[in-house]
Amino acid sequence: MPLQPRFRRSAGSQRRFVDREEATAVFEEHWTAAGSALRVLNVTGVGGIGKSRFLRECQARVVGKSRTAHLDLQVPALREQDAALAVLRAQFGAQGLSFPRYDIAYLALWQRLHPHLQISLADIAARQESGILTDIADAVGGMPVFRTVSGLLQLTGQSSARFKRWRWLRNDETLHRLDELDPAELADAATFLFAEDLRRESGREQYLVTVDAYEALVGGSTRAGRSAGLDAWLRDLVSQLDTGLVLIASREPVGWQAYDTQWNAHLVHLPLGGLPMPARVELLEAHGVSDTRARTALARASSGVPFYLNLALDSNTDTSVVAVPGGQPTPAVSGEEILERFLQHVDPQAVRLLEVLAVARTIDPEIFHTVATAFGLSADRLTWETLTAYSFVQPAGTEQFQLHQLMAGELRERQTPETRQAVHRVLRTLWRRRADRAAAGTAGERRHVGARVREVAFHSLYAGDFTHTDLLAITDEIAASGGIRSLGGVVEDTRRYCAIAGRPRPDLETAARCVEAETAVLVGDAEHAELLTRDLGAVDGGNSAQVRLALAGADALRVLGRTSEALSRYLSLWQRATVPEGRSAALWAADLYMAGGRFRDAENLANGVSGTLDRDEHVLRGDTARLIHLGRRFAFDFPAARSCLDQAQLHYLEAGSAVCLANLVVNRAEFLAWTEPEHAVDVADEAIDTQRDIGALHELGKAHTARALALLRLGRTTEAESALDTALETLGRARYRSGTARAQLVKSLILLRRGERENARTTAEWAIREFEAAEVYPTLVLASLTTLRLAGLQSPSHAPSLARARAAIHPVDPLAALEGRVEAWVAGILGGRA
Repeated sequence: MPLQPRFRRSAGSQRRFVDREEATAVFEEHWTAAGSALRVLNVTGVGGIGKSRFLRECQARVVGKSRTAHLDLQVPALREQDAALAVLRAQFGAQGLSFPRYDIAYLALWQRLHPHLQISLADIAARQESGILTDIADAVGGMPVFRTVSGLLQLTGQSSARFKRWRWLRNDETLHRLDELDPAELADAATFLFAEDLRRESGREQYLVTVDAYEALVGGSTRAGRSAGLDAWLRDLVSQLDTGLVLIASREPVGWQAYDTQWNAHLVHLPLGGLPMPARVELLEAHGVSDTRARTALARASSGVPFYLNLALDSNTDTSVVAVPGGQPTPAVSGEEILERFLQHVDPQAVRLLEVLAVARTIDPEIFHTVATAFGLSADRLTWETLTAYSFVQPAGTEQFQLHQLMAGELRERQTPETRQAVHRVLRTLWRRRADRAAAGTAGERRHVGARVREVAFHSLYAGDFTHTDLLAITDEIAASGGIRSLGGVVEDTRRYCAIAGRPRPDLETAARCVEAETAVLVGDAEHAELLTRDLGAVDGGNSAQVRLALAGADALRVLGRTSEALSRYLSLWQRATVPEGRSAALWAADLYMAGGRFRDAENLANGVSGTLDRDEHVLRGDTARLIHLGRRFAFDFPAARSCLDQAQLHYLEAGSAVCLANLVVNRAEFLAWTEPEHAVDVADEAIDTQRDIGALHELGKAHTARALALLRLGRTTEAESALDTALETLGRARYRSGTARAQLVKSLILLRRGERENARTTAEWAIREFEAAEVYPTLVLASLTTLRLAGLQSPSHAPSLARARAAIHPVDPLAALEGRVEAWVAGILGGRA
């Protein structure tokens, strides 16, 4: 912004008043009721938020209909009681009110405060435009300053016509006491008489008094120690303005209840927040910013602070936006001028604290103490309370606060890169300590691990020594803790960092894309994961981020039912990868072998991977055991399946992976629904609760399906139908093709139980077609066909499907043995036996 006189800039009061409908409605409500009792509206908000403009708007709404007066405490002289009273008296006097008693008290106070100055009574009378003082000055013929109030009152007893209207003053007890008062008492008496005269003169007519910049009077955010008593005269004055409405604008609430709880009945807090986006755009458009991109950039950068928008408009509208690489417009607004407004009346020591704390996204007592101590700044409780009382330090939870984001950004820009990195390293250490404490704590505390590790990642990014490998490791930690929602935050943080980094970081950008794709798969949004990985080129087998990104793409294809494509990718990655993640590709290939009925190949591949694992690679060992469990379950070999399920649980417990354990609960619910339905419902309920917290739609749908099957086998058909409806809705949202087909198989069993044979047949046939289209679960095709046969619903058209299923199955034991287990299981369900 070019240098220019402050006077030449357009004040906010000269620009359109936008938004604030709720605030003006509150004002109108209290203005309508004014006059019956003391009413004080305390308008609060950060510097530049538009408090002064709001006060002027309120004045404009009543000007011409009622009397108004304004006191601006930004002017140093007006922070003195006598000067403030004189200004208010002059404004009301110009609107036809007289203040005879106050004028006499002011005259007495003026002489008491300036005994060394000689000024004529006529001069003071002219300055005050006071009828009573003018009449007295004329009567005494230019006498120098008076000696006593009593002497002046004697003059009002003269018989001349001009004094008749003042004779009542001779009987005023307060005026007769003025000569006996010390200067402080005399000032309070002047306040009292001002309010009395205003009450008498205004009668039943309302009036409005506005007081701006209260924080300039008290000098900060806390009314304690050096600040105590600085506003006593204002409190005294306002308490007596009970026949009008008083508006006080301040950064922080005035807090007068601390002095007298009776203020609770009279003070109304009216906070002003940032302007909403439409109002920002309206203001800019109304004052000449015609370019849409420029308006949007300015509006977004302002954080809703009108002062920012006015500065931008003062710097010549459209030229307040400059182009930067990438074509994104950047507002050319002085950050220091923004800070000057925010930090007005803030102690310099507090400013230095705010500069280092601005690096943190939230602050609390521990963060404050740690950072302040690390940089040799005041770290005591009183400093903390003073700091958090400022209006720009906003509550963000219990004992948690945030700096106003517009201010925080400018404060960070004040620091050298070295200082910023040093603060980030301090905060990284603190958040790591917090995450470790939570991980070792109670179940409730462990729920916060993900959010805390996200903060570790955030500060690591800006500490200057973070790699893509570090990012993947830290997001793995978050995922293992169950903090899935925090993963999206890490992705967002990383992309924002890459956008403003001084040099390109393609390694971090790829890692962030990988985390986003993996998270999408984890929560069942396979379509988004597939979209993120659709345009992958050649994968560097030695780059973990690239391999994992390609793995996530293959996972998405698997969930979407594109099994052959997924298997091809898994096998390609397994052969190409030289990083440990290649073993995961092998396990997923084995998983698809299993799903396709190739049980021998699946177990051989899984066992081969298992032989390459170290003893402490518990997650992969658990994955291997879980895979073999699934193979045995879909081969209907339940004793072997149970053993592998238990092994997987032991490995996941050793790993401490909340997500792996949560998914295993789903597998256990499914297994029990097939084998011990009386125990399955409770386990399914546990799985549903856990997966709902994680947000994994496909796993949630599987858990509801298991619950439905268990309820059906227990004879609770109506409940089973309800559970299955939920399962199908959830699986549909996840676009989980094979999961939906499995749920439809359960639906065919429910329909048979209800006697709806034709519907059962068509439903089972639909499930068979889906299994075949997705190239998965030939043993479930066998189960569906066996169900139809045992129910007497077989058809010659089923023969090709039966042949294809038998051809696809490569069992560990003879096929006849597997088919016998399938028939026994189906017969048990159709016979109503658990």
